[in-house]
Amino acid sequence: MSLKIATLLALAPTLLACTPRDDDYQLLRRTNGVAQPARLQLAAASDAEAYYVRHLLANGFGGELLRTYAMAKRFAAHTTGYAETPTRIALGASDASEQHVPDRSVKVGWWRTTIAGDAPVIWIDDSPPRRDRSTMADLVSGLGEAIVDVVAPETAGGTGAAALRAGYVDFLKVVAAEWRPPRAIDDRDDLRRLPVFADVRSNHAVLRQEGQPREMIGDPAVVATVLYRMASSELAVNMADPAIYRPFLEAQPPRDVHPALLLGAFRNFQAKLLAAWSRAEVARRPPHDVIDLVEAYGDAYPAERAVATRIFLVTTYGATALPGEVIRAGETPERVESQLAMLTADVLFGRRGLRDGVSR
Repeated sequence: MSLKIATLLALAPTLLACTPRDDDYQLLRRTNGVAQPARLQLAAASDAEAYYVRHLLANGFGGELLRTYAMAKRFAAHTTGYAETPTRIALGASDASEQHVPDRSVKVGWWRTTIAGDAPVIWIDDSPPRRDRSTMADLVSGLGEAIVDVVAPETAGGTGAAALRAGYVDFLKVVAAEWRPPRAIDDRDDLRRLPVFADVRSNHAVLRQEGQPREMIGDPAVVATVLYRMASSELAVNMADPAIYRPFLEAQPPRDVHPALLLGAFRNFQAKLLAAWSRAEVARRPPHDVIDLVEAYGDAYPAERAVATRIFLVTTYGATALPGEVIRAGETPERVESQLAMLTADVLFGRRGLRDGVSR
């Protein structure tokens, strides 16, 4: 065996360890107060909160969401020129609320470096008292907002767009509350105590806005309900054209293997939703509310338009498409189902629009 080959074999584990992975991240700890520019250091092995966060990210929904964020950054880098940055998670008081965030100082062993003030950092504020706050909920919120920032940056502006952003994060929290957790770590009870969990599962958010379609489409809990029902439907397993997935993947799949099969049902739906959302933004038609988002999804995947439209109309009881509510006191479920089926057909054939009841 030559010296060169022997050297390469000896260094192989190190070289592989340096290869970026979808679940790679840097876990940092803030060491100073909020009055000064943030000073960070690598979270110590003895840091209890850091230990817990590492377990949440190792597998379960935390790991799935970490990989979703990684594929979203890869997609944005391929399609919009987004400059990929490492996934950084910081424990401590956030500096995101400051108008002009100065560069953050980071201590790594004996060395010091900086992170630009505009570089994305996912903050988990574990400052006391925590009381009703959940680490998993904070982690889901941080990663969910980071995903939207990467794929749909225009969604940060405007009231309706803010509801879309918050609704997407709430949708992820509901999924997290149902996802099988890592062994010996179960935050599902904390997540199920969140008001949005009951709102989404019972469709109470829609019923609460009965007769107010304009307020309905601007309610983050309604956005979360629609997305949750879409992700729980056949849309999660329907596979789009392979070209849709290629920007999300680091390497192309083997021949005759559909890219969606490498992602699983949750990230399959995420890839399709985020691609449609981003496509609408690139076309300068950024979604301003949940109707825009559903229509952007239908435009991106015409074969799935009927299912997405039906889910939206059934969830909202047709309140946004009709000048009056579909559900009436004393009507039988069969009658309501028949009305919704006819309304869905009217919308799909262009006889009505999803906003016809909003402008009344």
